[in-house]
Amino acid sequence: MDNRICNIFNQRKILLKNLRTLDIKEFSKKRNYQLFLGIDKSGFYNLIFFRDSKSRFVNKELEELRQISELVKRKFDTNIVKFGLFYSSPICSKVLKSNSDWKFYDFM
Repeated sequence: MDNRICNIFNQRKILLKNLRTLDIKEFSKKRNYQLFLGIDKSGFYNLIFFRDSKSRFVNKELEELRQISELVKRKFDTNIVKFGLFYSSPICSKVLKSNSDWKFYDFM
């Protein structure tokens, strides 16, 4: 994991045990994402997506991320409870309002 991502996790106070960097190519053809799987201090599995793109993030793309998360659940046979998305581009306000099970973080 690169130093930039470690700094972003530290700024947001996200501490995950057994943090794994997953290869997004196994689950999708998207190239502008990084994928991390870890366990928080409460023992829940967390799946974190990093999106480094200039285009706007919309609901359609969130549905694709949900499909990827289902594939990750099946592959690792885990119950992933918490989902997060770090994004560096504009995001649709409807995405932020209608998805309470996801946490969205802006980073530069």
